[in-house]
Amino acid sequence: MKTTNSNWSSDRRLRLVTRCIALASIVIISRLFFWQIIKGPSLSTLADRQHQELVYLSGERGEILDANGSLLVGTKNLFHLYGYKPQMDKDIYQIINLLTPIIATIDGEASPGAILDVENFLKSRLQLNSNWISIKHYLDGSRKKLIESLNIKGLGFEDEFVRLYPGASLSAHILGFVGSDLAGEPQGYFGLEGYFDRQLRGREGKLLAEKDAFGNPILIGRYDFLKNITGRTIVTTIDKNIQYLVEKLLKTGLEKYQAKAGNVIIMDTKSGAIVSMAALPNYDPGHFSDFENTSYRNPTIANLFEPGSIFKVLVMAAALNEKVITPDTVCDICSSALSIGQFTIKTWNDTYHDNSTMTDVIVHSDNIGMVFVSRKLGKQKFTDYLNRFGFGKTTGIQLQEEISGQVKTSEDLKDIDLATNSFGQGIAVTPIQMVTAVNAIANDGYLISPTIIKRITSGNKEIAIDQPIVTKVIDPQAANLMRTMMVAAVDLGEAKWAKPKGVEIAGKTGTAQIPIQGHYDPEKTIASFVGFFPARNPKYTMLVSLTEPKTSTWGSETAAPLWFDIARQLLLQN
Repeated sequence: MKTTNSNWSSDRRLRLVTRCIALASIVIISRLFFWQIIKGPSLSTLADRQHQELVYLSGERGEILDANGSLLVGTKNLFHLYGYKPQMDKDIYQIINLLTPIIATIDGEASPGAILDVENFLKSRLQLNSNWISIKHYLDGSRKKLIESLNIKGLGFEDEFVRLYPGASLSAHILGFVGSDLAGEPQGYFGLEGYFDRQLRGREGKLLAEKDAFGNPILIGRYDFLKNITGRTIVTTIDKNIQYLVEKLLKTGLEKYQAKAGNVIIMDTKSGAIVSMAALPNYDPGHFSDFENTSYRNPTIANLFEPGSIFKVLVMAAALNEKVITPDTVCDICSSALSIGQFTIKTWNDTYHDNSTMTDVIVHSDNIGMVFVSRKLGKQKFTDYLNRFGFGKTTGIQLQEEISGQVKTSEDLKDIDLATNSFGQGIAVTPIQMVTAVNAIANDGYLISPTIIKRITSGNKEIAIDQPIVTKVIDPQAANLMRTMMVAAVDLGEAKWAKPKGVEIAGKTGTAQIPIQGHYDPEKTIASFVGFFPARNPKYTMLVSLTEPKTSTWGSETAAPLWFDIARQLLLQN
């Protein structure tokens, strides 16, 4: 019996040991499965991170140049100083003492206050509980060399690029600026910077290198490199010298006529290229945060205004093209003010000219005569020509914030609307739409979509760009008749005293009252002049507008003289 009990005990122990071994095997296999299969990829990644270094290489933003290759916007290469504590061979207080005078010195000087500020700043950075520390952004090359000469192990530099606007506020509304998006990344806003942001921004590069336990590169280790790429170069149609001249004269004009704001657009008549586009007041793109955000929008493309009498040349040109009038057609309603329902239409000076011809209507800027013309056209033809001339839609100029405005349909156009629209009141357009439309008269009836881009390059490669769209708006005969009438308006009109001698100019003055709280304020106007020269073979088409001039409300006494001053300077350059 004892032998039997002993055997039974041995079998029991054997089974117990076998089960324990099986259970232990299951536990071991489970743990191996967990660490190798489930956690394996993440552990592998963690191991890679411990012996690999990934460095991002900033992509340089492309340049913006004027038509002659002069720099309008560039990029300045600065440097970001960082520290890696495990490699530092000096006490942090030694490092602070060495770095402080270099970082605090600007333009050869460092005040005691600046030294103390930098010292406290460095102390706060180097005492952070982190191995990798960002120490100082945007150091210039000279300070980088001084820091490198200290031979402090554990310090390093990364390239940083900041936008450089050498002309400060020159061409500000054309250029736009570079700020930061919601993720803190550089982002172009407004103007060319906004419109071409994707093409201007460079591609970020990456450097992946294998390192040892001390953080030193392993020469025979893994090394992957993705080159950073500089953004494309935008060559504009802007002439920097003309732009400077125009902004200078516009500033003088604002002061002389005590105007609230003003803008100038100069277009190459044959190509539609914008030679100059200026608006004041403006801002400095390099310090855009110092200005109200309302100053960022380009008024020449993003603001609507009632054009006033400069609009008359377009309505008259449409009627000439439809052959419902000729330059010698006599106005049979021009002898007095005109009543339309409850409204009364008057001339600008309350002077009336019986038996006026259509040329007289343009010369005298006769509102009653324009009502006569618009009635000859009719509502349907009137709105058709507004659309042909490009109103109610964007011109397509390559600037970010352009708006289209709206044009009423013939069904929505009331009799009083037709009347007031004919002399540029009750209708809102952008300056770029206006100068583009008038340029069609200068260009023998062909409307050319404006462009501000000459070419785009990427390295040695030229990138294809959309070409200006050319559309026939009126016949060349009608355009030539309108041109002759505009020459008469300059030679015989209210602004003839300011006209440059020796050159034939086709143009028209305009004065539009500004609508305020449902009515027009007679003391607040937008004074304008639009035209082209030389009249028979025009090189430039130009629009000048002044907002609320105080010395005189009339375009003939403010905007026209400024237009002629600019034209005179342009003639001297050619």
